[in-house]
Amino acid sequence: MKVSKVIWLFVGISLWMGCQEKTGYKLYESVKNKELAKGQRVDSLFLGIRLGMSSKQFYGYCWEMNKKGLFTDGESNTAVLYQLNKHELNYSASMNFYPEFHQDKIYKMGVSFQYDAWAPWNSHLSSDSLYADVVKLYKKWYHSGNPFIEISDKEKGTIYVKVDGNRRITIGKYNEFYVKVDYTDLLVENQLRK
Repeated sequence: MKVSKVIWLFVGISLWMGCQEKTGYKLYESVKNKELAKGQRVDSLFLGIRLGMSSKQFYGYCWEMNKKGLFTDGESNTAVLYQLNKHELNYSASMNFYPEFHQDKIYKMGVSFQYDAWAPWNSHLSSDSLYADVVKLYKKWYHSGNPFIEISDKEKGTIYVKVDGNRRITIGKYNEFYVKVDYTDLLVENQLRK
């Protein structure tokens, strides 16, 4: 009788440890490898922009969106600005973004969010509350496919990562003012690492 209890305890501990191994970074690696093995492309980013767009397509699209009043010059005229004032977040916020190109095609997109009325005396508008709101917004925007995976990192804090096909989305708090989101085409990233 005691031997069977020990065996069941060992099985229980093994199952628990197996589940622990599938959390965080190991789960992300597992999902990433499985998604890349599928060979499926997922290129949509946001607001009609996608991975693989040529620089000419991107600039032309942004120009058309600017004429419609949806995009404007972003932070220090080095980014594109989209104002989130349509109740996407709890408070009026800015979304600045600009891509990185490889062989004249978008393979990365950096995005920063900030509440427009943030100031040191408006602590309720700090990146702590913004971070929770951006994660909630992204779970709405990207509700299909794999869920976001929460990863705790000693240096970066808690980040959320989602991989669908070749597209990875990473959300993290940058400082007390900004929340950063990075989109990456994993196929191009792997190619560049070789």
